[in-house]
Amino acid sequence: MRSRYGTFLVLLAGLACAAPAFAELPQPVRQMMEAAAREGNATELAAVVKFARLTYPAESVEIDNLLLALESNRAQQVAAAAPVTPAPPPAIAVAAAAAPAPTPAPPPVKWSGRGDLGGFHTSGNTDSFGITVGAVIKRTGAAWSHQIRLRGDYQESEGRTSREYLNAAYQSDWTISEQHYALGILEYERDVLAGLDHRATSSLGLGWRIVREADVAISLEAGPAFRHDWTRAGVERSTLAGRGALTSSWQMNDKVKLSHNMELVAEENSNTIRAVTGLQAKLTGRISSQISYDLRYQDRPLLGKEETDTVTRIGLTYDF
Repeated sequence: MRSRYGTFLVLLAGLACAAPAFAELPQPVRQMMEAAAREGNATELAAVVKFARLTYPAESVEIDNLLLALESNRAQQVAAAAPVTPAPPPAIAVAAAAAPAPTPAPPPVKWSGRGDLGGFHTSGNTDSFGITVGAVIKRTGAAWSHQIRLRGDYQESEGRTSREYLNAAYQSDWTISEQHYALGILEYERDVLAGLDHRATSSLGLGWRIVREADVAISLEAGPAFRHDWTRAGVERSTLAGRGALTSSWQMNDKVKLSHNMELVAEENSNTIRAVTGLQAKLTGRISSQISYDLRYQDRPLLGKEETDTVTRIGLTYDF
């Protein structure tokens, strides 16, 4: 405060003894402006400049020039006092500039699966009860997904095998876009009662995810197929075919899920349709009860065989 009042007193004394106008800025005014600038107080400097302009209106240009010079000097002093961050060595700077941007980590691979065990009832080529076991294993990545499906039914009656059915399938999907994917399928089948010792089917195609919601999913698949059969009668045949499939699921609530899958394989002289409808009810975190209805239709079955076979399965499933 003493410095501030001293500055104003010096200003008033200079103004009182100065002439009304000078060709050059009076020395007392210059000294007071320089003193206020050194103090670094913008308010005091503005007050000195204000009274100087009022007292020496003819020297306004000189006052403004001196003010600009004082402000410039003050800015340079502040900049010089600021700490300077040393520049990195050239080698480090070049390495930092050349270093590639980090690549984002791909989504983690997810494994999941399900196993089931239960009983079944068949009608058509045979009417019997038996045991069934199955499993599904999935591996889902960013672009590729793989799935293995296994199913086996077996039943004996009076020492004779009344049903022996095996099915193993592998499917690989490659994501093209959010809705479309390419697929490849390899499938092996053995159905003694239908007259088939072995059946191998391979297929390529495209898939379309029509609906992909949190609780509802519907997909269509289509493409060419190749099928090779070995019959119980010793006949072996190979045919080109077309394959179409519909897969759908509906998560009805937290515990109940309904699914329906249908597949058509159209050969030159025969068409095969298979439809499986299943209902799952969760009992615990990983264990569910399940009932499914499996219908298979072949418009030209082997000699002495029925066109339609059905299998009703009931069992427990374990998710992992």
